[in-house]
Amino acid sequence: MEPSVTADLPEKCSPCPEALLSLAAGSVLSVLQCPPPSPTLLASSLLLSQEAAAAATTSSVSTTTTQEHLEHEHQPQRPGLIHFLRNICVKAAVTELALVISLIYVDRLKKVLTSMARGDPDTPFKIILSALLVVKKFMEEDCVGLNRLFSKITNGLYTLRDINTMERSFLGLLKFSLFVTEEDVLGFIQSHQDELKGLDILKTSRSAVAA
Repeated sequence: MEPSVTADLPEKCSPCPEALLSLAAGSVLSVLQCPPPSPTLLASSLLLSQEAAAAATTSSVSTTTTQEHLEHEHQPQRPGLIHFLRNICVKAAVTELALVISLIYVDRLKKVLTSMARGDPDTPFKIILSALLVVKKFMEEDCVGLNRLFSKITNGLYTLRDINTMERSFLGLLKFSLFVTEEDVLGFIQSHQDELKGLDILKTSRSAVAA
């Protein structure tokens, strides 16, 4: 039996805190340089109106340093990516720990890509989708229909064949380096303490298992 797809849910229903979702979006956007998604892409993938999608791609802050410029370039994509990620986490029941492990995979991906690597407007969406899919399969025994579920979650943006291709490409780039220790998780959390604002992800995960 395939997992069910829930309706689009409000922010408070996400199993992952906003601080973690924001960190995830920033991490994915830093993997490689990509042009910002068009309002049409945002509207189709995030269930936003054309007006809201256009607003999400509009930037009004000037920058001076290179780092500030990069952050500024990423800012228009960030709200849309967070919304997309929130929907994935809700509809696929992604836990805080699963999202953290997916970001560890994303960090590993950064290390294998060259500084010249470039992506398409929707590459950040594909990266986080692939990472979460792989994590779900790595952590859970029952993965029947998971690729099809992820395709449905995107509301037709990505077909089942697209999802399968993303997964194979992601695994190939990582060379199937998927094992993550508790020390890896602790190290990631400690290195992002400011962004995570004191979240105790391992404690939350253990409590969920005990329940």
